[in-house]
Amino acid sequence: MNPIKTAFTKVPIALILTIFGLVGCQDPEATVSNESLSAEPTPGKEVVIFTWEEYFDPEVISQFEEETGVQVRFEYFDSLGELSGRLQSQPDAFDVVVVDDVTLFELVDVKMVQELDRSLVPNLGNFEERYLDQQFDPGNRYSVPYLWGTTLVAVRSDKIPDPEPSWNLLWDPKYKGRVALMDEKDDLYASALLSLGLPMDTEDPEHLEAATRRLEDQISKVQPDFLALEDIKDRLLAGEYDVACIYSGDAAIIAEEDDRISYFIPKEGAPLWMDNFAIAKEARNLEEAHAFIDFLSRGDIAAQNANYLWYATPNKAAKPLLSEELVDDKSVNPPPKVMDRCALHARPSLARIEIMNRGMKKIFDWSRTETAQTAEAEAEAEGEEKN
Repeated sequence: MNPIKTAFTKVPIALILTIFGLVGCQDPEATVSNESLSAEPTPGKEVVIFTWEEYFDPEVISQFEEETGVQVRFEYFDSLGELSGRLQSQPDAFDVVVVDDVTLFELVDVKMVQELDRSLVPNLGNFEERYLDQQFDPGNRYSVPYLWGTTLVAVRSDKIPDPEPSWNLLWDPKYKGRVALMDEKDDLYASALLSLGLPMDTEDPEHLEAATRRLEDQISKVQPDFLALEDIKDRLLAGEYDVACIYSGDAAIIAEEDDRISYFIPKEGAPLWMDNFAIAKEARNLEEAHAFIDFLSRGDIAAQNANYLWYATPNKAAKPLLSEELVDDKSVNPPPKVMDRCALHARPSLARIEIMNRGMKKIFDWSRTETAQTAEAEAEAEGEEKN
């Protein structure tokens, strides 16, 4: 993945929302019929999965291919903005989409995913009730849970041996030029709001404007880099950053690789997220897509996958098969008192989305200005040294 330091994603959110508006003009009653689906996938065919990189245990994929005779092909996105943009521009290029709860709101609204044939996903019964029938997909008409986790803070303990377990660490000027942030608006705004002691999903325009100012202040104080997830992981491991905002499972994986990396859920609370499987509206391989989702929802497969990825699973049939180390990792499986401070994002209003989109433009404009001014000052200083 390529770092994004002074720009947003490959497809700006404002543009995506415009695209969504155009797509939304189609017949609201248009649906894809699953009446002709059979119970079994066809050996020799393929299923195309649109997902984050390194988000499945390779052995699980091999087992699916061996059991079904269906080949799995992966296509990857770097950001949630790219997920939405490519799905709109290539609606028949993917079968199964791995999508978070917030983005699923949008994809359902603009009919970029289709309803599931639940008769082909009997393992939907393996999930804990609290992870089903969520606000982003009542009745699980369009999605099946995959993994869940939190957004949290990772640090280089060799540089920050005793960090304050707070979002405020991301605003500490001591770490200027050494802070990495994910280029995802919901995570950015959640961190800013929580650091101010405000509700993560507030709809109050004054709160949201305060969060925008807080993020501008962050750019001024610490000049963070806005990066894709894989870049944050790689560059934390390389020691290029001291502190970063990252997802729980990814933090756990790099901490396993390097014991100088630690991570925590901030004391102010944190966003919960849940990734889900959905089927693209114009998927070409419907039986194979349902078979893939159902296979990943088996208890034994869900446990194997979670143990490999070090993410929390919503699959109750998998729980007895999880490793003790994973179950005991309190940042991946937080205790109840910590979970009480965390929550899934509520469905945002159009007004909130518009305020955040305007805020993101201001933030990245500000970031570009700050970066240009810093580069100019450094060039002048270098020139004076040579003279």
